[in-house]
Amino acid sequence: MDFTSLLPLQLPSRMETHLWYIRPDEVKCASLLKHYSQLLSPTEKDRVLQMRGDELKKNALLARTLVRTTIARYQTNNGVDPRSLMFKKNIYGKPEVDWKNYTNCNNPPLHFNISHTDSLNACGVTVHVRVGIDVENKERKIKHDVLAFAERFYSADEVKFLSTIPDPEVQRKEFIKLWTLKEAYVKALGKGFSAAPFNTFTIQSKAGTEGGYNLCKTSKMTVSSLEKTEKCYGEWRFALLELADSHYAAICTEDDQASGGAISIDIYTEESIYSVISSSHLSPSCRCTYEGDCPKNHPVRRR
Repeated sequence: MDFTSLLPLQLPSRMETHLWYIRPDEVKCASLLKHYSQLLSPTEKDRVLQMRGDELKKNALLARTLVRTTIARYQTNNGVDPRSLMFKKNIYGKPEVDWKNYTNCNNPPLHFNISHTDSLNACGVTVHVRVGIDVENKERKIKHDVLAFAERFYSADEVKFLSTIPDPEVQRKEFIKLWTLKEAYVKALGKGFSAAPFNTFTIQSKAGTEGGYNLCKTSKMTVSSLEKTEKCYGEWRFALLELADSHYAAICTEDDQASGGAISIDIYTEESIYSVISSSHLSPSCRCTYEGDCPKNHPVRRR
């Protein structure tokens, strides 16, 4: 495989988040999947093989390939092979690139996060600020009563908001939007649900905006000695997007005051994560700010 054909991409600025996504059902070439498997580490390959069912294995393979090829694109000028990337996890299990074992790369402060469903994988990339993303299928079914389920996991203010929605279908969708936003926040913290329960904070719509959200503390919010240095209330930015007409995608980043204004999102999609055809290099499908002015649909534009 000629990895020099993995076209480089300029790093995001302080004002940008790059969001890459792929739909597993659109990747059907067996030889391409075989090539992708060559990018994975032995441990990653073992984890993929342990998955039950061909679709789960394929999804896991594509998720890991998406991470490796996406990060390598930003490092190509320094000669990083996607196969050589090594990762480490924090105490809560969130992965990050382990650059100390790669001495030939002058790595920037690059942050990434990945999320996946059965039908879509996504990877968010930022520079200088932490990022958390989550994707959920818009048609995800709630097995239990929505309000009863919300009372188990959400804050009192969020339950109150959901209870004011008379239409069950609209209520279900708002529940999923909140779940996606809350998941993105705890992933940006680097913790996950078990270390940052959803009922300890509230996500609220930002007054006067469409698609803008704020983080609010609740009476249950506590700050331990280990968390005193964490950025918390009022220092995070949120965006809620729709991808491929089928999924909600939430992005949460630290509010970097150095950015000097609204942060934009560039969205990329690939039917083929790895391609030797230079004309398949994809440009952003849209650029939007975190103030909610993103269109609901994102047509892919190729150059």
